[in-house]
Amino acid sequence: MTYNIHIITGLSGGGAEHLVLDLSQRAKNDDKKVVVISVTSLNDIEHKFNKLGITCQFLNIDSFSQLGQGLKKLKTILTPFQPKPVVHCHMFHALWVAILLKLTGFSLKIIFTLHNNIVSSVIRRWLLFVTKPLRAKDIIFSERGEKWYLKKGVVLPNGINLVKFKSNKELVIDQPKIFKFLFLASLTEQKNPLFIPDLVVKLKVSGHTNFKVYFLGSGPLKDSLVQKIDTLKVQDHIELMGFRNDVPEILKDFSAQIMPSLWEGMPISILESGSVGLPVITTPVGSIPDFLDESTGYLADLDSFHLKVIDLMSDYQKAQQKAQKFKIKVHTEFDIDKIYDRHQQLYSQC
Repeated sequence: MTYNIHIITGLSGGGAEHLVLDLSQRAKNDDKKVVVISVTSLNDIEHKFNKLGITCQFLNIDSFSQLGQGLKKLKTILTPFQPKPVVHCHMFHALWVAILLKLTGFSLKIIFTLHNNIVSSVIRRWLLFVTKPLRAKDIIFSERGEKWYLKKGVVLPNGINLVKFKSNKELVIDQPKIFKFLFLASLTEQKNPLFIPDLVVKLKVSGHTNFKVYFLGSGPLKDSLVQKIDTLKVQDHIELMGFRNDVPEILKDFSAQIMPSLWEGMPISILESGSVGLPVITTPVGSIPDFLDESTGYLADLDSFHLKVIDLMSDYQKAQQKAQKFKIKVHTEFDIDKIYDRHQQLYSQC
């Protein structure tokens, strides 16, 4: 196939968007024509695509009234790739736009990645179910992602560009005097940032004060998070650093990543931490338990999350041993080059 077409809900700084970025970079290196289409005007990382010489196109469907014009623009973008272009849709809204275009009579083959293991909306689940015949393939991250409203999934995990996470900076492996915990995610309900102030309180009550949590990310819950930090008076243990473009360069500055998500697919950020040997503490949601376990990290439900943090702080050498095992796994199984090749095979089969 001489082209790759990706449609995604928006260009925020999340894992799905960075997977599209890495797949697009590999495709461009293979001299393929790369088309990246954002359904909405949401735009945090277009500059990263532009730096690679990849132009992103925006349908600007931010409300229902803009749907018709957006579909016309999508048809114009895809027409040069007829007959039956293969498009990879990432997340629900990208899929729905492609489905609507197909229902107008425009011929295309749709590959779909949900990027989550949970769809909370009943209406969305049924829409996914009834449109199964209109999709060529559904990608899931592990067998745990099989759902009644998805086609029998092609298991294809996420991957990361390991080259981006190589640096001359040494990871701190000695017992830290002050533990620097990284919350690397958007400030959204799914990522559960409002849990962190409560976690800080539990750690302090347990007699642990030699730590600080750093938030790297932005999102709609920022104001609520700031308010809760003030209410619980934990300002000394939390710092909001906002959205950052230099994550690969600063990952090694931290002691561990903490991810108390309520639901997930296969979070890219855990793979990024794993690639540099940074210990990870996470809730066992989505497909996470299929690639991270107690031998390579720390899994805990929210009620016992603080106990895993204390365990890590009490024996950082053990945490490092787990992290090194996970680093080997990430480098062996989740290199974007391998994941890209498997995507290309899937596209060619459609």
